[in-house]
Amino acid sequence: MESCSNKASEPDLRILLVYESLDIPNEIEKTLLNSNFENFHFECLSVQLHSGGTPGKHDICLLESTGDSAIQHLLRLKALLNCPILVLTRDSGTEVLNALRYGAADCLIRGRLNAAELEESICAAVENARVLQSLDQYERWYLSLIEHSNDLIFTQDLEGNISSISQVVEKLTGFTPDEMVDMNFRQFIAPEYSDLLWKNMIRMLEDRQPSTIELAIVSKNRNRIRVRMTAHLVYRHGAPTGIQGVMRVLTGHQPWASSAMPSNKRSISSSVV
Repeated sequence: MESCSNKASEPDLRILLVYESLDIPNEIEKTLLNSNFENFHFECLSVQLHSGGTPGKHDICLLESTGDSAIQHLLRLKALLNCPILVLTRDSGTEVLNALRYGAADCLIRGRLNAAELEESICAAVENARVLQSLDQYERWYLSLIEHSNDLIFTQDLEGNISSISQVVEKLTGFTPDEMVDMNFRQFIAPEYSDLLWKNMIRMLEDRQPSTIELAIVSKNRNRIRVRMTAHLVYRHGAPTGIQGVMRVLTGHQPWASSAMPSNKRSISSSVV
């Protein structure tokens, strides 16, 4: 393995090149030095050596490989690395499509490669990877918050059909999340509150404001549970497509008793659509 850095300080960008052609390391290094990257660390590794593991942590990997072996190397690297991979290949539409199909962040034609194109592709791939990582971390935090909440969190379409609901519904009502999904809210709400719920949704659609109401839901064994429901509209492309809401049991009500909740039931996902 070879490595170089254009500065002695801690690098802002760590680049790994996995190559087949012996002349490619010098070619890529010169291209990088002609780019606007001011502080990067560059490592080179032959494709014959990478199968046993890869050194260190990298922000981006450049894979130079052609023919049928390119996809094999790409898949091995994806299993070993936690960073986007750019494929450098010859001018072949088939190779470009295959690389993108099997997970390359981008595919660059080696014969046309210049500093500006390489810099743009690296920056885009690294930024996209960072955004996806942030979203993934936020989603894990969001889902964990929902699953550990004592409040019942749900989404429904504008017809009142439940599309997702948190695990606590089983503790409160005896219905599992799987049983609740695709059930209409009219089957879940005490009959005398059905009109109130519908009028509340119409009001939200008219003034586009969140709402809070008190009503009663019905458990599996037909017990009534008083709750306070706060809800807001969910939008797609600027138009309302459903409702996300939170139900909190009013103080003093004892929820429906049940055994421990299963861990593999369908649960709510983010309302950002």
